[in-house]
Amino acid sequence: MWNQVVEYVREQRMLDKGDRVIVGVSGGADSVCLLFLLKELQHLYDLELHVVHINHGLRGEEAKRDEEYVVALCDELEVSCHVLNVDVDAYVREHKCSTEEAGRILRYEAFEREYNKLKCNKIAIAHNKNDVAETVLLNLARGTGIKGLTGIDPVRGAIIRPLLRVTREEIETYLEEKERSFCTDSTNLLDVYTRNKVRHHVLPALAGVNDQAVSHIARCASNLREIEAYLERQTVALYERIVTCKKGQYSICADALRLEDPVLAKRLIRKVIHAYAGKLKDIEEKHVAAVYALQDKEVSKQVDLPYGMVAVRAYDAIIIKERQERAESLQEGDEMPIESPGTYMFGGGKWKLRIEIFDHEKNRIIPKNSYTKWFDYDKIKNTIFLRYRRQGDYLIINEKGNKKTIKSLFIDEKIPREQRGNIPLICDGNHVMWVIEGRSSVAYNVTEQTKKILVVTIMEV
Repeated sequence: MWNQVVEYVREQRMLDKGDRVIVGVSGGADSVCLLFLLKELQHLYDLELHVVHINHGLRGEEAKRDEEYVVALCDELEVSCHVLNVDVDAYVREHKCSTEEAGRILRYEAFEREYNKLKCNKIAIAHNKNDVAETVLLNLARGTGIKGLTGIDPVRGAIIRPLLRVTREEIETYLEEKERSFCTDSTNLLDVYTRNKVRHHVLPALAGVNDQAVSHIARCASNLREIEAYLERQTVALYERIVTCKKGQYSICADALRLEDPVLAKRLIRKVIHAYAGKLKDIEEKHVAAVYALQDKEVSKQVDLPYGMVAVRAYDAIIIKERQERAESLQEGDEMPIESPGTYMFGGGKWKLRIEIFDHEKNRIIPKNSYTKWFDYDKIKNTIFLRYRRQGDYLIINEKGNKKTIKSLFIDEKIPREQRGNIPLICDGNHVMWVIEGRSSVAYNVTEQTKKILVVTIMEV
């Protein structure tokens, strides 16, 4: 077994010369074996070892026995020992989670505290091949994707797991050969915990089918880990190519998404949701499938998601953003009459409008840009208003006098519905002279017969 562990440590690049390692030791066979193996590797890698033992406050005298055993073992091996107490029951009551989940969270938090306090750079955990098989089966039973079938990572950040290549039976045989005792946690014998049910009943049943079941499941998990790593690289590359983020909204190019295999496309959607929300705990397959289906839906269709998110089908994209109530129409006060030349502020100070009027001169060059427009002043029939759209608004689109409603214009130009009410307009009654930074009505075009010119320049403040 020694050779298997040494090879695995080298293969996974778990240790480097001079590492300062936290070793989680409960007193059970796995963690005691881990401590002995790291002690044997200490001189090879010039390791500084610090044992951390967690008392969960659950087993009374038995827990005290385990603590005393670990302290005595560390004293014998001349390794520093740090005993930490956590209150699992209190955590369960506060966070409404299982005892198993609470214990796991508090253990890793304790490891991290000592890791920082002792200025270590590695945390060694004693998971073995049986733990991998149990994890795969548990995840499979609960419902999972490929990631959940990859088992337990050998290296994750500072955490290393040197025993993942050996079984629990091999560990116990190793300790027996070294004539070393270990502690048995009585709760590991009870079926009240979900993992114990798999350990005591499912894996033995599978071993009855094939005595190498644990190793085969673990090897499958390792193969799937390689596949998962490849798919993740492809997903990251796709994300960088077709996803953009602006003002807290994530946009997925719908046409590009449609060209991708559903496997990558759905992974990408999960990644975007994770980027927005920072978590995936409540994101189910049905949520991802619903977002994926938006690519074939009409514009403005949307899907409500957990964490206050919504996915919306835009003209050329699927947008992931914060769910909001539909914007109300602007009130009458949200308009500005333009009654004389000068500078006007509008939109809560967002827009600044400059108005000029001058006589038309032949051969004057009319500027062509998105923020300045010239109009034939004498063709204006009413007081000009700077405002947002209203029902009945239109503009003239050609010299024949053909009309197009502003609603139709916005649809044709693929302006998202939620943005249409926020686009300022220069209006002569319901006749829209200019959709700011967009199209203008040809009815007010400057011609050779024009006498006075109205110049409108708009700028964002």
